[in-house]
Amino acid sequence: MLIKSATKPVSVNPLKVGQPLGGVLALQGMYRSMPLLHGAQGCSAFSKALLTRHFREPIAVQTSALQEMDVIFDADRNLEEALDHIWSKHHPDVIGVISTALTEVAGVDFQSRVKAFKRERALKDSLLFSVSLPDFHGSLETGYSSTVESLMDAVLGLAGGKSPKKQRRTQVNLLPASYLTAGDVMEIKDIIASFGLEVITLPDISTSLSGHLLTGFSPLTRGGTPLDSACQMLESSCTIAIGASMERPARRLTHAAGIPYHLFAGLSGLAASDAFIHFLQKISREPAPVRFRWQRENLLDSMLDAHFYYSGASAVVALEPDHMLSTAAWLEEMGVELKRLITPCSTPALQKTEREVWIGDLDDAEESAQGVDLWISNSHGRKGAARAGASFVPAGLPVYDELGAHTSVSVGYRGTMEWVNKVGNVLLAERGRGG
Repeated sequence: MLIKSATKPVSVNPLKVGQPLGGVLALQGMYRSMPLLHGAQGCSAFSKALLTRHFREPIAVQTSALQEMDVIFDADRNLEEALDHIWSKHHPDVIGVISTALTEVAGVDFQSRVKAFKRERALKDSLLFSVSLPDFHGSLETGYSSTVESLMDAVLGLAGGKSPKKQRRTQVNLLPASYLTAGDVMEIKDIIASFGLEVITLPDISTSLSGHLLTGFSPLTRGGTPLDSACQMLESSCTIAIGASMERPARRLTHAAGIPYHLFAGLSGLAASDAFIHFLQKISREPAPVRFRWQRENLLDSMLDAHFYYSGASAVVALEPDHMLSTAAWLEEMGVELKRLITPCSTPALQKTEREVWIGDLDDAEESAQGVDLWISNSHGRKGAARAGASFVPAGLPVYDELGAHTSVSVGYRGTMEWVNKVGNVLLAERGRGG
């Protein structure tokens, strides 16, 4: 483990996306839910604009719209009015109140106000919970996992702390990481289901942000995990957590209902895909369907075809921690030299890795990208890659200059093959230009 941090007094060309946006993203995966950002109007406008550009779908979010005087004299009044408006007008199944840097710095005790509102309205069949997500700590990934953790606590509270008398052997829980696309989540669900297992996903953006043409309009999320399905997670035989950041929510289920969990750092790459299929064979007691044998053969053939272009290539990877580690793993399988790995914040998973990791921004990526072949980051890195002369591959969030990024697949044998070919084609094109 070697973690280095830039010594600059300011962030230049930031890589970091704030925690509240991660909270809003997590709640898009719950059916009929409404995230409420307790902060200034710009906080929700930023989240809505960024997520809309990435997913090209309507994003459900509301704000308590705090002004300066509200913060000084009574921020609770705005929160209560916002909650009252959302509840009386839309009757959502889930409301998640998310703090911002403004309310955290002001020291607003919004969580007590949320509990009081819940008691006064006697909400029994709906979830109302709060989560503290200041922008000045963590990043999108930590905001997403903290929100799922708080959501899990609220679901456990709705169940009254009672564990089910009997668990369903063929039912499993899936906790996908924040970096997985709607296409990734759908692919993982499909792989698990092909072993004869029922899967409950929390949160499930594959049915809410994958693109649909439903008629009518609703300010609430359309698609995602229904609340009653979330409650049934307590009957599952095990939990599959994808990404180290999802280990804490998985532990919640273990401590509350005795459901064991298995953590996968990522599902991209040959070794990671093999481990996942082997695990599913073990818990389902079923052989792997034939199609996965073919997909594995196809992946191996693609790796063989592409190794001429990957051989000797170097890369800079600037992504959220879990995404960065997963991407680094499959690039190493292809023999790519990792010149620098950059991520916006430190996490426990980074403490365990043997790779050298920088906590920094896209300016640090540009500094180290001179002479490298590949630059992998969100769309904000495109201009830096051009200045450094590196071939740019968009990944992470936001990706707003490429169609279909939110439904692309990078997991399992099929997804890994798509990315091996995608990045291989970028290297091939660069070689054709004499790079």
